[in-house]
Amino acid sequence: AIHLYPGAVTVQGVLRRKTMLKEGKKPTVASWTKYWVALCGTQLYYYPAKSIKATERKHFKTTSTKNVPVVGWMVMMADDPEHPDVFILTDSEKGNSYKFQAGNRMNAMLWFKHLSAACQSNRQQAPANLMSFE
Repeated sequence: AIHLYPGAVTVQGVLRRKTMLKEGKKPTVASWTKYWVALCGTQLYYYPAKSIKATERKHFKTTSTKNVPVVGWMVMMADDPEHPDVFILTDSEKGNSYKFQAGNRMNAMLWFKHLSAACQSNRQQAPANLMSFE
């Protein structure tokens, strides 16, 4: 039995990720790493590439090396005219921030839309003194 996904997949595909901040500090070396990424509900699963030229699901490992819950995180488009396919995912609580490259703007917008929804789900636990701007 191949463990692919625990639950329904909201959005998935090849993304390149670069660490901007790790626990509030800029990493000494930050390089782009290619993953097959799957968003299942509010969990983001990373599947490492088997080769540099990986483009399809079969070119990536079948089990994820990492999965993170994104509730309470923040996602935004990078607003970089030279890289319209880039979005940024930030966990301000832990001080982690990642830049993702989606290949094209449409794909980036799709990830942005689904991640926004995932980041904002279960926000009821937020303290009442935090105002929300819907």
